[in-house]
Amino acid sequence: MKYFLVALFILAVPATGVAGLFSSDDDTQGVGYLAKADGTKVYQRSTGDEVVATVNRDFPFVAYVGSDKWFGIMAAESLVNGRANVRYWKNGKNEKNGENIAWVDLKDLERIQFDCCGDNAHCTGLTASVLKTRRYTDCFVRSMEAGISKRTVTAAGGTAPGNDSAELEKMRMQLEIEKLRHEKEIEKLKLEKEIEQLKLEQERLKAGAKRP
Repeated sequence: MKYFLVALFILAVPATGVAGLFSSDDDTQGVGYLAKADGTKVYQRSTGDEVVATVNRDFPFVAYVGSDKWFGIMAAESLVNGRANVRYWKNGKNEKNGENIAWVDLKDLERIQFDCCGDNAHCTGLTASVLKTRRYTDCFVRSMEAGISKRTVTAAGGTAPGNDSAELEKMRMQLEIEKLRHEKEIEKLKLEKEIEQLKLEQERLKAGAKRP
């Protein structure tokens, strides 16, 4: 019995340490990334030039921190030599084309955070379904889409949704003005066409009246 208790104690020590890393607090968030540009290089290791893939702009990654058979994998940021340890589906969507764990230069990535979808102890950004095709979690996808949308609006010289209601109202009014202007142009063209038709009809009547 004594040896059994000692064994339990030894097993409990590393498990407690891992539990501290893989927190289950309500405010836990995972870390993900988006490639900043087309041709972003994905490396085999944290050092060296061995490239395993190149991806296009907005290709999604989740951060990768170790694994443990009891506590799973946590999408917490892990940086070595200026590179982020990442995990991703090779097709950028789901497991159908395989999974990879690699490294990407942090300067080539845009960092995003995502909610854990209720599974704070295993906040990986990837679903763990056995019966269905595994994919990125809904929470990660929402954050990914929000990051892309925010960058797109900013690049266009606008304001991201929800940041400035006055600016959004100004944009809405500009669209309304353009719409009215377009409608007026259409009405003008229709009127000109009707006038042209009336002139042709008038010419036809004149030509008919001149005949003996």
